[in-house]
Amino acid sequence: MKAFLVGSVMTLAGVAACCAQQTWHQVSFLGPTRAQHAMAYDSVRGKTVLFSGQNATTVLADTWEWDGSTWNQVASSGPPARVASRMVFDSQCQRVVLFGGHTTNGDFQDTWEWDGTAWHLRATTGPVARFLHAMAFDSTRGVTVLFGGVTAGVRLGDTWEWNGTAWTPFLFAAGPVARHGHAMVFDSHVGRTVLFGGSGSAGDLNDLWQWDGTNWMASIASGPSPRIEHTLAYDSNRRRTVLFSGNVGGAFGTDTWEWDGTSWGVVDFTGPAPRANAAMVYDSQRWVTVLVGGEAVNGVLTDTWERGTFLPSGASSFGAGCGPSAPSLSPIASSPPRINSTARAALTNLPSSLAFVALGLSNTTFGSFPLPVTLASVGMPGCNLWQSAEVVGEAVTLTGPTSATFAFAIPNNPAFVGMHLYLQGWAWAPGANPANIIVSNGLDWQIGY
Repeated sequence: MKAFLVGSVMTLAGVAACCAQQTWHQVSFLGPTRAQHAMAYDSVRGKTVLFSGQNATTVLADTWEWDGSTWNQVASSGPPARVASRMVFDSQCQRVVLFGGHTTNGDFQDTWEWDGTAWHLRATTGPVARFLHAMAFDSTRGVTVLFGGVTAGVRLGDTWEWNGTAWTPFLFAAGPVARHGHAMVFDSHVGRTVLFGGSGSAGDLNDLWQWDGTNWMASIASGPSPRIEHTLAYDSNRRRTVLFSGNVGGAFGTDTWEWDGTSWGVVDFTGPAPRANAAMVYDSQRWVTVLVGGEAVNGVLTDTWERGTFLPSGASSFGAGCGPSAPSLSPIASSPPRINSTARAALTNLPSSLAFVALGLSNTTFGSFPLPVTLASVGMPGCNLWQSAEVVGEAVTLTGPTSATFAFAIPNNPAFVGMHLYLQGWAWAPGANPANIIVSNGLDWQIGY
């Protein structure tokens, strides 16, 4: 029965999540200090993987992972130190793929893969050495797509694909002009790789292109101003390509835009401080866009931000119990209703050890009946049903002769954020009324993040 309730909440929450307000929140102040780093989201292990880049003084070769709450350095060996390389997650081979990058000694032409434990060198041939290129993983065709970049001061305009074994060039595919500092993502809803911006021979660009595996197609739509060294991530839940700032006309910006497949819309000017050369991915398990570090006016940044539906949890009582001495249902402050946690409520003033909790999705209607509904007709005069009670008979744990605790595990799914569950306690009370049952007040749980 509880599974039915969870399924019902998911149905309602899935609709609400698509329309929920997205906001930026700083979730870590002490991550890797990094700019011009590479990042990819491992959807199998649920980790954001970060490699290389530079801090204020040093080009680095370390590998870090973010699990949504903590940064951990997981490797210090693998590809040589570099900046401006690019990474994607190959969901079919279940590997992070890295190509290219730059140091003062030159540009890189190597292809590496991270399996969650160690780095493996896969190729040293393919696209010419480069940096400030862009890559995206086409999950429909199972290939990594690469476009452009710069090598030895020369901008590139070539398209390549990596199938996990070898690189294939598309040297005669007409499309975007040669550029560097652009960004790409794969739109899994339409099955196309999306490219935006960068710097070409005539200056910074704000054109948008889509690659279907054979052809590049230009999308004519006004939107973000020309820029370089910005970030893109594809929000697969909301079917939006998210863009965050970069170097806009020689200055670091703060604007966040979204592309819905047809048009651009600016959605935010607040959140992360102005920056360029950051890295951004979409965490599909927690339904948040993750932005890390970058270069600001005052130096290299060390912060981690997430963009998603962030709502606080809440719990409040409503209605009143019944009986000679009514049971009371109240929230437990240390166990609020949040995703990926167990929410708890206290049921006190019980007349016996036989008690349970009912759960519902509404406190205004139950089927065709408006709430509250009087229970006098079932032998419980003076008692009211305060919630829709789709699930009844949920067990409680006794904590004393007249008290108990109710616990409910909330899945780790942001679709639940902002939804409400309504609770009411029921207790066996011999002689209290013809039914020998009394009920508590209602409790409204708003599920938070």
